[in-house]
Amino acid sequence: MVVVAAIDQSEDAQQIIDQAQTLASDMGEKIHVVHALDSTEFAELQREHVSSTPSDEGVLVREQIAAELADGVVSELDEMTDIVGLKGEPSDSIVEYAERNDAKYIVIGGRQRSPTGKALFGNTTQSVLLQADRPIVVVPLGE
Repeated sequence: MVVVAAIDQSEDAQQIIDQAQTLASDMGEKIHVVHALDSTEFAELQREHVSSTPSDEGVLVREQIAAELADGVVSELDEMTDIVGLKGEPSDSIVEYAERNDAKYIVIGGRQRSPTGKALFGNTTQSVLLQADRPIVVVPLGE
């Protein structure tokens, strides 16, 4: 089993990783730091890549880019930590990954959002809470 730490590119991501590492260490489990890259983010990165590199370098692979983005957030990496890039809608891909890997816990960050903010922008944490069939640790994050 593993502990899944679901992060984004925010400055608060390390808090999620730290909480997941504590939990995983206490249980003797591995930690998988996952970053899901949705279609909109990926398309923007793809456009930047294509416009800044020679055409023979090919296109980006979404999972690879998501893993590289996550790797840039992780401050320390040990043999008990894997970094994984996911593709697709973040909440769905996080829950599916946790199920496929029989995760003991999902650790994810949460911010207080207004009802309007939730309606306009969605809420990955809320969706993961409603979809997952395993325990979830929500790390309170700043505004």
